[in-house]
Amino acid sequence: MSKSAILAFAVATTTALTGIGYAVAQSPAASIEQRQAAMKLNGASMKTLVPMARGEAPWNQAAAVQALENLQRVGQQTVSMFPRGSGTESGTKAAEFAAAAKAQSDAAGTLLAAARANDEAAFKSGFGAMGRSCGGCHEGFRAKQ
Repeated sequence: MSKSAILAFAVATTTALTGIGYAVAQSPAASIEQRQAAMKLNGASMKTLVPMARGEAPWNQAAAVQALENLQRVGQQTVSMFPRGSGTESGTKAAEFAAAAKAQSDAAGTLLAAARANDEAAFKSGFGAMGRSCGGCHEGFRAKQ
């Protein structure tokens, strides 16, 4: 995916995410649609970050900041995207799920601070911790596909 396509997707999804509270209150189908868009934004953000973290792409501060802002924002809103009745076993292990979402948001925030400071070394050294925090939800709460 090109950088301009990722940026366009990020802007569209960010705009959609501003209405999460309203959409979640409307219907389970709306909350499912919103969280699918949010997870696609996470995926696009990671596609931007992973090559930089691995040294396979040059450091791009602006792209890193945008991607990490997206990851942090989605992490902060994750719990609200999964209300009871919006999916299989929705609402089970709520405290653990909230803790995992907070850990992901906090990890993204730590990397975001490094990216805003244009500290590529801190970004690279902290990236693995953020990846593990993403796995905290993928392993414990994501439906097997």
